[in-house]
Amino acid sequence: MPIKLSRRQILAGTVASSTLSLAPFGPAFAQADSIVVTSYGGVWEEAIRDLFVADFEARTGGTAEIQIGGPPQWMSQIEASLDNPPIDVLVNTIDLALVAGRTGLVEKIDRSKLNNIDNIPDRFIDAVQGWGVIFDYGSAGIAYHKERVANPPISIKAMIDGALAGEYVLSLPSISYAPTPQMLIWSLADALGGSVDNVDPAFEALKKLQEANAVIFYGGATEFLNHLEAGEAELGIYWDGRTWSHFSTGAEWIGYINPEEGGVMNPVVVQKVVNSSDAAWEYIDSMLAPGPQLGFAEKVQYGVTNSEVVYPDWLKDRITPWEDTRWPPFEAIGEAIPAWVDRWNREIGA
Repeated sequence: MPIKLSRRQILAGTVASSTLSLAPFGPAFAQADSIVVTSYGGVWEEAIRDLFVADFEARTGGTAEIQIGGPPQWMSQIEASLDNPPIDVLVNTIDLALVAGRTGLVEKIDRSKLNNIDNIPDRFIDAVQGWGVIFDYGSAGIAYHKERVANPPISIKAMIDGALAGEYVLSLPSISYAPTPQMLIWSLADALGGSVDNVDPAFEALKKLQEANAVIFYGGATEFLNHLEAGEAELGIYWDGRTWSHFSTGAEWIGYINPEEGGVMNPVVVQKVVNSSDAAWEYIDSMLAPGPQLGFAEKVQYGVTNSEVVYPDWLKDRITPWEDTRWPPFEAIGEAIPAWVDRWNREIGA
C-alpha cells in the first residue's frame, strides 16, 4: 500500500547567450511591480539573472530580485505567509510542484496571460496538472570515460551486465543524493522488468554489484566526475547537461550515451505563487520565450521546452530530445520514497 505523506513531511524530506525576447506586452502591464523570483545557485543563478530577469526588466520596467535556495525552503516560506507571500515565482521539482498545487501554494497556469504558452508542448503542462509549466529539463543516462571504456554499454541493462562481468566499475548515486529515487531506483526497476510498485529488480542488481565490488556511490554531482577522473570508476548514471558542461571545460575524455531504454526525465517547473503580484506572469513569460530559453540552454547545456527554440550545431547533439526520455511516475515515487529509503539503509547501506 502506498505511503501517504503530509505536506510537512514532504517539505522536510523530499528532493529531485542569445538575443532577448522582443515579444509584445499582449495582456501584460504598462510597468511591472518589483517581484521576487527563485533560483538554484551557481551557473543557474547567472543564467536566470542574465537571461530571464534581464528580459523581464527590459520589457516591463519592473525589477526582479533573485532568492537563492531550494524548493523545500521556498515552499515553507510561502506556506508561512500565504496572504502576503515573500516569493512571487517559484522554481520547483515536479514532485514538489504537484504538492504545491494540491496544498494551495500556487495558481493554475492562465494561458491568457502568457504570450509564449502556445509554443510549449502540452506534455510540459499536463505533467504538472496545470500547476505551472516545465521550462527546462535534464536526462539521466550513461556517462563514461572514453579513454578507459572502448565499447560503452548502450542500455541500462547492458551497463549492469558489463559491471557484473568485471568489465568496469560503476559510479552510481547514493540515497543521500536527492534525485536517486527517480534516476536510479525507479530507473533500474523499470529497465530490469520491475515498476514503481516492484523495485525488487533494482535492489537485487545493486546488491549483486556490491558483492562483485563493481560499484561505488556518489553523494553529489561533482563526486561522480571525481570518481571517473581518479580512476575509481569508469562509468555510471549521470546527467546529460552536467556531462557536456564538464566536457566544455576541457575534459574531453568524458562521453554521454542516451540509453536504449531512454534517459530518465528530470524536469524543472516554474509556478506562480498564490496571491503574488500579477507581474509574475510577465516573468514566467520571459522564462518561456524562445530567445531567453535558447540562451539558458547554451549556458547550462540542458534542454528547454519552447518548440520555437533552434539549438546551434555545437549544442543540438548534446541535448536529449524529450521524446527520447523516460518519464517516471513522479507522484507515485514521492509516496514510495520513505519505504525505499528505509530499504536502502537496510540492504545497501552506502
